[in-house]
Amino acid sequence: MTIKMSLKTKKVLTPLALAMSSAIFSVQPAIAGDNFTEALTNGKANVDITVRYESVDVDGSDSGTAITERTRIGYKTGDFKGFSAFVEMSGTEAIGGRDEYKVPKGPDSNSSSTKGIILDPAITRLNQAWIDYSFSKSNIKAGKQRIIMDNRFLGNVGWRQTEQVYNGAHLLMNEIDGLKVDYAYIAEQDNPLGLQIPMATHAIKLDYKILPKTTLTGYGYLIDTLDSTADNQTVGARINGSAKVSEKVGVTYFAEYADQSKYADAPSAVGGDYYHLKLGTKFSGVTAMVAQEKLGGDGTSSFQTPLATLHLYNGWADKFLSTPAKGLVDTYAKLGTKVAGIKLAAMYHDFKSDKDGDNYGTELDLLAAKKFGKNYLVGVKYANYTADTYSADTSKVWVWTSIKF
Repeated sequence: MTIKMSLKTKKVLTPLALAMSSAIFSVQPAIAGDNFTEALTNGKANVDITVRYESVDVDGSDSGTAITERTRIGYKTGDFKGFSAFVEMSGTEAIGGRDEYKVPKGPDSNSSSTKGIILDPAITRLNQAWIDYSFSKSNIKAGKQRIIMDNRFLGNVGWRQTEQVYNGAHLLMNEIDGLKVDYAYIAEQDNPLGLQIPMATHAIKLDYKILPKTTLTGYGYLIDTLDSTADNQTVGARINGSAKVSEKVGVTYFAEYADQSKYADAPSAVGGDYYHLKLGTKFSGVTAMVAQEKLGGDGTSSFQTPLATLHLYNGWADKFLSTPAKGLVDTYAKLGTKVAGIKLAAMYHDFKSDKDGDNYGTELDLLAAKKFGKNYLVGVKYANYTADTYSADTSKVWVWTSIKF
């Protein structure tokens, strides 16, 4: 397989590669002995296998069905003077026939297909390859890696069979009690469709514990895609915490605001404002929450989160992977509990536009999942989107099993 990189991409990745090489060779005199050999050979292997059935039915279109199997195999070395390394391969196969669903982009795309879209291409790739160094209460990692800084803005899209990973450097610092500093420089985004997108993106998040159970967070995400103008900068803050009302009843609270605007090569009309409010409670083993999230839009531009784990937000039917130009207001409620070790969850969403308050539609999401020991998981998930003025009625069903060891 030949991977082609643009000149801009090479300019970004070359300094990163040189920095990693310098770090490795700087410790060469010290790692010739037996301790280094032990660190290499006494590491830990991991295997992660997920087999999943997914079906999608969109009103007025052909249905899509996928039975896929994803295997990840990796190896992490032991620690040597604070250094360690990790490498992992990921391969996804379409067991039930690749022609039964559509993948719109990427090396395994069949964009002319009329089948329903399921974003699990059949691809094999190097998933992670990194070196890290731990010092004091901090850690820095360089290479291809999973970065989950904040799933709403920067995540790994972990629901998809091929996850989203990043080439770059990631620094975590915990040197000051109560303060966590999280910074990442991203030179390339490798998305779940198998596309490699060159970037020069900066992300920073600071978490400060202002009370034992309350955290104040400030963040900035400066997204610069080198081969396009899909750039933006997002700056925001949130407060997140919990408190006890009585011995048996607790409450959780969450309030967040952000603003998105022009950055790098973006056109003048970019982004909008954002807020997310949540209030929850837990009693007798049941969790309940009501919430509202707004991604602002004025009819021309809207608040976008291109590096997010989007499946976690705005309904599992994935109708809002890109925010409509008139924005999105998602008012939702969630219930969750466990019965006989089975995790049960239900969510209901009411979607409207930010501009003009158009009724987009509603959605019901249901989940049942159970772990067997530490290594096995089975689950069933259902999403039903009922359209009003946006898109079309859509239902999705997932049945899966996972093995990790």
